Amino acid sequence: MGESGGHFENGRWVENTPEEQVPSEPQENIEVRLRSAAGLIGRGIDELLSAGSDLISSQEGRQHLGRKLDQITGDVVQVCEEIRREGIEFINQARDRIIK
Repeated sequence: MGESGGHFENGRWVENTPEEQVPSEPQENIEVRLRSAAGLIGRGIDELLSAGSDLISSQEGRQHLGRKLDQITGDVVQVCEEIRREGIEFINQARDRIIK
């Protein structure tokens, strides 16, 4: 039974040539794939909810959240500092133009 596909004919396996590949039922195949995808999405959501619960309820999860919060806070402080510096630079440039 090769990789090219095939079928049983009179109790024997017959390899399909590329021209005689048996087309699968597209509608049935799609339905099966859609059901499978829906199941995967459902399991993914369940896993996501479980991981979220672990983040809140476990010491390790709370530490992880704390580290992420510290990182985000540091990023916000850095952006605010950049805005402050650019504001001061803008004001100084405007003042220099007015004085000239």
